[in-house]
Amino acid sequence: MEWYIVLLLIFVGLIALMFTGLPIAFSFLGLSSIVMFLLMGEFGIRQLVLGMYDSLNSFPFTAIPFFMILGEVFYQSGIVTKTLDTLSLFVRRIPGRLSVITLLAGGVFAALSGSVVANVAMFGALMLPEMMRRGYNKSLISGSIMASGALAMVIPPSAIAVLLGGIAQISVGKILIGSILPGVCLVVFYIGYVVISCLRKPSLAPTYEINKVSTKEMFKAAAVDILPLLFIFVLVMGLIFFGVATPTEAAALGALGAFVLTIFYRRFSLKLVYNSLMSSLKVTAMILMIIAGSAGFSQILALTGASREAVAAILALPVSPMVILWLMLGVTILLGFFMEQTAIMMITLPLFMPIVNALGFDQVWFAVLILICLQIGQLTPPVGLALFTMKGVSPPEVTMGDIYRGAIPYVILDIVVLALLVLVPPIITFLPNFI
Repeated sequence: MEWYIVLLLIFVGLIALMFTGLPIAFSFLGLSSIVMFLLMGEFGIRQLVLGMYDSLNSFPFTAIPFFMILGEVFYQSGIVTKTLDTLSLFVRRIPGRLSVITLLAGGVFAALSGSVVANVAMFGALMLPEMMRRGYNKSLISGSIMASGALAMVIPPSAIAVLLGGIAQISVGKILIGSILPGVCLVVFYIGYVVISCLRKPSLAPTYEINKVSTKEMFKAAAVDILPLLFIFVLVMGLIFFGVATPTEAAALGALGAFVLTIFYRRFSLKLVYNSLMSSLKVTAMILMIIAGSAGFSQILALTGASREAVAAILALPVSPMVILWLMLGVTILLGFFMEQTAIMMITLPLFMPIVNALGFDQVWFAVLILICLQIGQLTPPVGLALFTMKGVSPPEVTMGDIYRGAIPYVILDIVVLALLVLVPPIITFLPNFI
């Protein structure tokens, strides 16, 4: 059987299982088990089990639960409320003020939480009522909240980045460091879009009176409510950057630091510990189940020769390497319309990484580009998690049409930033080269 027929049958079978409502992990596991049994009988099932064990027996994956705990502690404790209040003191008379505050806070908490859904839900609950009361445009409201949440996909520490590094066998530390400047670029582009839009059309975000605050009060509030959070981020990323600790060790220290901050802010409780640990456990278990369930995918590609033949066919195309790169990125974005990000990585990376290595692309550079593509999938229908989370926290007068219209400009901005990173690789590779 031709390699492309094998790939097509596997992909169609996987999509069909997912559309039945079967969880992603069990879809991968079911399809892999059936194909391995058909190819090798009982021995194939044994190989699948060994492959599942080997896929989970990877040290980089141990960072995932600690990064999840780090984010959950801040989410469950409600510390974000104080941070938003303090940021509002610094963002004074600027067009689209509340949207700008939301995006800035999104950048701060993306550096402390790797959960897009949690961030969208949090900022939706905190900022949406106030922006609605001030008469902000509904699409501007939903777009800025969803974009602020989606930043958690790229700005480190990101659990998805850790997972990507483990699957692709790339240095997790370098991916995390390499995504810092792209994350900053996204925040700058987002805020620039909001300000320019509100300058061109002031009715999008009506102005209102702001209470005057002294410079001394502003910096005092920043020292109490923002600097401790930034210290956690600098601690985690600094330990990784200078090679003092592995991502797992840095994440564990960051999680401990998050609990210490809850004591400092008088938000600590046994209920907080229980809720944070249980929520982190559920998400981590889901991720690891997906990894285990997809372990057979690479084995199937190797056994059938589909991976080898696909790579050879793509490399033989009479096009430049950059065209092949954009083809891979385009496929990732397209899959984001229909599939969950973890599943996309499981399907594409076993095929993409041999091509990346053969073409001589920088692995860290490519990994961060893939992260941007995966982030786009959070904002695109019909399965973008940010879209449905936004609808879940919105009042009835905010329709799905408003939410879609709010997301479109940020999808375009993501593609613009993606093109910038392709054209100027040092934005990604500059910091990792120092590790």
